[in-house]
Amino acid sequence: MELKPGLSALVTGGASGIGRALSLALAGKGVFVTVVDFSEEKGKEVAALVEKENAKFHSNLGFPSAMFIRCDVANTRDTAAAFEKHVATYGGLDICINGAGISNPIPFPKDQTDGTRSWRFTLDVNLIAVIDCTQKAIGIMQAAKKPGVIINMGSSAGLYPMYNDPIYSASKGGVVLFTRSLTPYKRKGIRINVLCPEFVQTEMGLKVGSKFIDLMGGFVPMEMVVKGITLQMFKSDVALIVRVTLLFQNL
Repeated sequence: MELKPGLSALVTGGASGIGRALSLALAGKGVFVTVVDFSEEKGKEVAALVEKENAKFHSNLGFPSAMFIRCDVANTRDTAAAFEKHVATYGGLDICINGAGISNPIPFPKDQTDGTRSWRFTLDVNLIAVIDCTQKAIGIMQAAKKPGVIINMGSSAGLYPMYNDPIYSASKGGVVLFTRSLTPYKRKGIRINVLCPEFVQTEMGLKVGSKFIDLMGGFVPMEMVVKGITLQMFKSDVALIVRVTLLFQNL
């Protein structure tokens, strides 16, 4: 799929971090963006920035070129309402980026709870919500009989063990294999990819100890992550995994 003005995208976790960067990158191509996030203040800020960027491509639309929808992605009724509003506004869905994610709030070895607000919730946000939103996006794209792209946010922690947060690693490993298993949808015109970055300097990334980050070679620049999306995922003819590490910084 060629990124061009007039396409529409829904981005979960779009208010901050990688989701924010991708929302703005899409706006730079004239793509209409629905920013889906739990943070209303940050989400509205990103939507305003997207509209400002989109003004370079569109005028007198009669509808907003960007929207913010407050949503708990772990609540399937919230996500259903977000997708419905997006389709009602833009007439379809070309791109879905499932970027919402959290780290486990209670270290697994110390967790004496039933996991409702810790490891179970982390799995709900990082894995179950990705499955739910992917299913919804596929349904919309198939009904429209148009090509589409779905990008699921994995992590390098889904490719190898993350000993300090096994729940996060488990959730991202699930996203990786779930996405890889959807490759046959390419024959139906829907390309579904997973992005697996190393540590990026986001709010979540900054929670990781600096010694470990240094051991891994430092933070991956955000522009590398965006490039991995826009250059490889949208221009490739096959479904793929993109692993973004400092090893590829100079390519």
